[in-house]
Amino acid sequence: MRETPPIIQNGILTYLRDGQAAQVVVDSADWYAWLQAASTFTFRGELGSFTAHKERAGNGRGRAYWRAYRTRQGKLHRAYLGQSEELTLQRLQAVAVALASQGAGTKLEASASSGARTQRRTVTGAPGSHEAARSNPWLASLPVPLTALIGREQEVQAVCELLSRPEMRLLTISGTGGVGKTRLALEVARILRDNFADGVCFVPLAPVSDPARIMAAIGQALGLCEVAALPPEEQVQAALRERHLLLLLDNFEQVLQGALQLTSLLVSCPGLRILVTSRATLHLSGEHEFPVPPLALPDLTQLLSPETLTQQAAVRLFVLRTQAIQPTFHATPANARAIAEVCVRLDGLPLAIELAAARAKLLPPQALLKRLSHRLLVLTGGAQDLPVRQQTLRNTLQWSYDLLTMEEQRLFRWLSLFAGGCTLQAAEAVCQAGGEHAFSVLEGVASLLDKSLLQQNERIQNENEHRFQLRHQ
Repeated sequence: MRETPPIIQNGILTYLRDGQAAQVVVDSADWYAWLQAASTFTFRGELGSFTAHKERAGNGRGRAYWRAYRTRQGKLHRAYLGQSEELTLQRLQAVAVALASQGAGTKLEASASSGARTQRRTVTGAPGSHEAARSNPWLASLPVPLTALIGREQEVQAVCELLSRPEMRLLTISGTGGVGKTRLALEVARILRDNFADGVCFVPLAPVSDPARIMAAIGQALGLCEVAALPPEEQVQAALRERHLLLLLDNFEQVLQGALQLTSLLVSCPGLRILVTSRATLHLSGEHEFPVPPLALPDLTQLLSPETLTQQAAVRLFVLRTQAIQPTFHATPANARAIAEVCVRLDGLPLAIELAAARAKLLPPQALLKRLSHRLLVLTGGAQDLPVRQQTLRNTLQWSYDLLTMEEQRLFRWLSLFAGGCTLQAAEAVCQAGGEHAFSVLEGVASLLDKSLLQQNERIQNENEHRFQLRHQ
């Protein structure tokens, strides 16, 4: 009998055993046992077909996994199948559909970063795209915000342009807590989703406190099953090695010690780009930083009409969020000045402005303005479906403060003595007078700047020395 490769049709595997045809039901225990010794098979289904080969990660030294191949119109298409224990009939059918849609609805382009061939969609809604979405669960994983993004048009355009550059593999959106990093990143991801053949995968890292769990969190977002015998980083690398994907890692600040894992991931996955949101920079080679500024503020030195004031992003945000709980609210000649001053007092910080607007039923703008000298006591009315760290301004600051080392926390407390900010020289003098000798004030100030807890006071210019102050002071 002429030897033929094993083939799967109608959920039944047919192969040769001791020169005789044998059959196994896919998904059965015999199927998974057969996969352990097998090296190839062909899958044929109503919606697509492919040939699968067993390969190994790490130049043949890692654990084995399966990859599917299909040739269409002289071009080779491939997709990651998974480890043997993941090869369910549903998985095989989904990958067959995904490969069929790749051949019908995408074209291949040369990748400038890798010299490999990566895929880019040219037809949205191509036949089989809904099946492809089911095989790639992350394609529909982007959270949908319940409120509109206000006043970030320039920032969205700038980040989109940065991510469109061939050399841009790792971009960190940084900024203080509550400035809107996640909202900005989600809008960028929504706009750029169709530019990546495999879409965008959103990974929420706020619940992750152990840097060793970063790859496990990414794997979970990708829909991978953890395998005890295979390290998560190898599993994720194998899954993304041939992907053209934007990976959005949200709230990276509490797992900064694991940032080096991203370098390894980028090196092994040439079609991958990573967008990070973090209150602190990652300090990795190739990292580009995009600091998110506060919202545009009105000029209080000019007399502006309510109509002109509401064109400023910060004022518009306050008015819209107030109208959400008080529909009859509007900026008028009587309250416009107070609204503008509230936004300026809150430094254009979106979270602080939204928390202030939440007090609209209790405090009109004029009364709210008078109470902002105790802003941490006033700005506490966040929505209960927000993360706890965003329900009050104090919680937002506490989240960042708790991530500091003991030396950085001590320096933070010393700097809080300066009501209007201070120079580096003044900070060093006060800290040394208080007995701070072991800890370098210079390095500490630099770290607080990197972690968005300290800012340069640009209102006071000095050619010889910068002036710094704590944020939200």
